[in-house]
Amino acid sequence: MKFIFSWIKYGIGMLFFKMIGWKCEIIPKVIGHKYILIGFPHNTNMDAPFGIGFSFINRIQASPMIKKEWMFWPMSIIFKWLNVMPVDRNAASDIVDQVAQEFLLRDTFIPVIFPEGTRKEVKMIKTGFWHIADKADVPIVLLYKDASQKRLRILGHLFAGEFKHDDLVKIRDIFRAAGYEIPMGDVENEISLAA
Repeated sequence: MKFIFSWIKYGIGMLFFKMIGWKCEIIPKVIGHKYILIGFPHNTNMDAPFGIGFSFINRIQASPMIKKEWMFWPMSIIFKWLNVMPVDRNAASDIVDQVAQEFLLRDTFIPVIFPEGTRKEVKMIKTGFWHIADKADVPIVLLYKDASQKRLRILGHLFAGEFKHDDLVKIRDIFRAAGYEIPMGDVENEISLAA
């Protein structure tokens, strides 16, 4: 039954992307079943259907992280079915520990994080994803919603290194080469001084 349900979801995901004229890349199996999926840009309410379609096509049970304020009835029923993880954004350090702990408790766990944190323009991305990956020793998978090519692209993956700053530079450069400029704020100044 689970196998049939997986194929039905796959078909729904393929139909969604075909209807909107987009394509969706597949996550390489070598990455495994535990990783953090970060996505850029986060600029529309359509990010949720894109994410659902992406998870259906990739046959993964991703856990999008949303503000806990969204977990009200009847939305809470839908979000629980979609395996959404509500978070209190006022307790940033607690979120890192909470999510890192989930990696120890589960055989498969894929939290989805949009480091821009909001659809509004931001000057600096949030870096909690890096701290979670470092603490849980899991890879960070880079997902790019490429509107120019109408394609959800997997740009690669990396493990948290010794220095957060160095990894942010790598991530920035990967997305820049793909055509997207990640808002780096004050880190951008540190990068140009270090270069």
